[in-house]
Amino acid sequence: MKKHLFLLLVVYALLAAHTKAQNKAAAYAPPTSPRATYNFNPDWKFTFGDVAGADQPGFDDSGWAAVSLPHTWNETDTYRAYISHGGGDVGEKMMGIGWYRKHFKLPASAEGQKIFLQFEGLRQAGRFFLNGKAIGKYENGVTAFGLDITDAANFGGKDNVLAVKVDNSTSYKEEATQTPFEWNSKDFNPNFGGLNRNASLIVTGKVYQTLPLYEGLKTRGVYIYPQAIDLKNKTANLKIEAEVVNETSDYASITLSAVVVDNDGVVRAKLDGNTSDLVAGQAEMFTAEGMLTAARFWEPADPYLYHMYSILTVNGKVADVVDTRTGFRQTEFKGGAGTGGVYINGKFIWLTGYSQRSADDWAGLGGAYPNWMHDYTLSMIRESNGNYVRWMHVAPERADVDGCDRFGIVEVCPAGDKERLVTGVQWDQRAAVMKASMIYYRNNPSILFWEAGNTVVTADQMNQLVAMRKELDPYGGRVMGTRDNDDAALNNALTPISEYYSVMIGQDPKTDKVTGDDIFRGYSIARRDKAPLVEAEDFRDEAGRNIWDNYSPPHFGFKPHIVEGAGGRPGPGSDSYHWNSEDFCLAGAVRYNAYISNRIDNKDPDHSKWSGYTSIYFSDSDADGRQQGSYVERVSGKVDGVRLPKQLFYVSRVMQNEKADAHIIGHWTYPAGTKKNMYVAASHGDKVELFLNGKSLGVQTKPINFKDTIGRSDRTSTPGEGENTGFIYAFKDVTFMPGTIKAVVSKGGKVVAQDEIQTAGEAKAIKLTLHTGPQGLQADGSDVAFIDFEVVDAQGRRCPTDEAKVDFAVTGPVVWRGGVNEAKLNSTNNLYLDTECGINRVMIRSTLKPGTITVTASRPGLTSGTIKFDSKAVDIKSGLTLSQPQNLPAPVK
Repeated sequence: MKKHLFLLLVVYALLAAHTKAQNKAAAYAPPTSPRATYNFNPDWKFTFGDVAGADQPGFDDSGWAAVSLPHTWNETDTYRAYISHGGGDVGEKMMGIGWYRKHFKLPASAEGQKIFLQFEGLRQAGRFFLNGKAIGKYENGVTAFGLDITDAANFGGKDNVLAVKVDNSTSYKEEATQTPFEWNSKDFNPNFGGLNRNASLIVTGKVYQTLPLYEGLKTRGVYIYPQAIDLKNKTANLKIEAEVVNETSDYASITLSAVVVDNDGVVRAKLDGNTSDLVAGQAEMFTAEGMLTAARFWEPADPYLYHMYSILTVNGKVADVVDTRTGFRQTEFKGGAGTGGVYINGKFIWLTGYSQRSADDWAGLGGAYPNWMHDYTLSMIRESNGNYVRWMHVAPERADVDGCDRFGIVEVCPAGDKERLVTGVQWDQRAAVMKASMIYYRNNPSILFWEAGNTVVTADQMNQLVAMRKELDPYGGRVMGTRDNDDAALNNALTPISEYYSVMIGQDPKTDKVTGDDIFRGYSIARRDKAPLVEAEDFRDEAGRNIWDNYSPPHFGFKPHIVEGAGGRPGPGSDSYHWNSEDFCLAGAVRYNAYISNRIDNKDPDHSKWSGYTSIYFSDSDADGRQQGSYVERVSGKVDGVRLPKQLFYVSRVMQNEKADAHIIGHWTYPAGTKKNMYVAASHGDKVELFLNGKSLGVQTKPINFKDTIGRSDRTSTPGEGENTGFIYAFKDVTFMPGTIKAVVSKGGKVVAQDEIQTAGEAKAIKLTLHTGPQGLQADGSDVAFIDFEVVDAQGRRCPTDEAKVDFAVTGPVVWRGGVNEAKLNSTNNLYLDTECGINRVMIRSTLKPGTITVTASRPGLTSGTIKFDSKAVDIKSGLTLSQPQNLPAPVK
């Protein structure tokens, strides 16, 4: 019997293995076509300054710097001077013209085909020359754009020289109108000049689907959308519209079809389309549709994406295949107390997260860095339990939008503005950017909101952009609105037109008193009852990561820099906010609690207002800041300029968590005799107990109130007893004793969350931790590795109050970029850096040469830390590679 059972199990195992192999072998492979996409980032030459003759192919560029894209020339002169509220980074000096040149050869397979260049953006304007011929210009500094270089390119193995003259002057004016672009500034929109985003070279046949690059090419690409979604039966009727061009010398009978493939390579839908005869030079919109079954619909909790392969055939032969990565979801945007809000796939979604500068910059790198580091930021947003990002002032870049798709983060996509009402040419410029952005991003499921402006617009302007959405994105499940202001007349005029409403610092004692037709900061009862109302940029306060609290060495609290101004008020160069890291958490909790206590799904109509919340800035940025005497960056972020978490990051994680969570604010390594309040952030519990070395220090059942005693409040009034933090529990006058402090959160007598901190001993060593993309550091000239360095005790515990200089030595084929001390001048790009709260982070950039890299960190009296790793060769041939920028894995099951 046992023998028969064993044989039966063997047979089952073999059958299972055979079935698995068959399924793997059956994974869909799209048909081949002339289309190929080459990474155009590697191997450029660059010089700053205007150079006569640099547009000509014979120009000698051998003395220029070797760079790869994304590249900005401002990575070396930003984050080095104290930030300015009115002027942003006043230390940024390299403003003007820079030249790029690239030598490349087209592959033999490109002969007789169409050749396009795609740039995902640059700052601010560019003039393009191929083989000495002017081929195009770009001026808006925001959108992606394309160039058709077919007629100017050399084929047959001949050299091509692309020269680009870039101008990042804030005084730049549009050539045709002599009008500046309102968003071309350094304060609202940090200026990182150069070819600062990815570039691609795309080869297609003469019958092809166009690219979604309205800027430059005036083409619309493909538009994919679901209709008749059946959530219960997991089906949707999918449709695709594809702009098709025939650039052969004869007519062609063309058919469009499409195949939808899941992440396992299984075909989930086949779309049948129309056949049409196009004469030479004709363009036409083709359509196809088909049913998706066993669907996984995109949402923040399950950001599932499919590949849709849209296929053109000419007389039965495949002529073009486009792979579009997209997801499908059902959205509803509702008003009404208790029932309103944003619904995705039939479920109410509380939108919670951050407003982030679209530059998304890193200290030491500026706004030009590899895709996986964009993913790193987005992964931290998700780690903090955020599901929502409002990009500020200008449209985000492709790396961030695609990353939000994969990480499940709902987005607001603006056009371009500088927080003011504009008319005439500047409004036309904004509308043009919105149109190009809408076409470029309308297949990205994470974008739910188009934003017409970072302040109110006129009724006619909103009507224009709503009509644009209905024309270009009628089935995308998105809405058009604006971040409104205090102008009641303009706000009321927009109420019947806007498809959602957005406010700044909307929750206020005055908001609670709004009745009838009253409107305050964009909030009104009529708006709440018509469509979602979301907070766009609350909690504008600032605090650096480097100062724990009033009891921790070496600072013992934040000492604001104050310059006396007129009438006894602080003058230019003063610090507006006086928070340390601990205070920052308490003040931030007050604001988040004010909104979550007034969520639109609250059944009490007096406390049913908001469909979403963003706190301004996820990461510190080289933008306008109000800590003008102490910090080199805007320090409103929940992480600093190199993405090291502040304490508010962890508190945000607790507050935004749908499950029980806990975090002890601060550390537990104080001078002997220290007595201070200890604070615990906790959610979804009814009791918090604090233990020191196993002994209970008491139980708290109510979150504390916190009062803004600084007088720098964005609220119209602060109650005398302070405002409820909602999530922060205080244990007063705790006397420091070395050991372990532990917080335990319980609900109904059951432990649901806990956190603990140990006292660190004497500093003994420097510990290094390497971070790279999934494939390691790529020798493509633009990839980056960053290294955490922390000072630890004999047991490897971080010493949280350590702040002192660490020196670095580096060997191997890399460019050192260093890190930042946010409260020190000229700290970037140096081979030394201070720890802050026991840790900091430095960055290195690869070159085109692979090899072994060694980094050593040292300080007298400590055991040095050394790390060794390799940069890996990339197959680059004649300036082109099929190796695409790497991404971090997405959190999809």
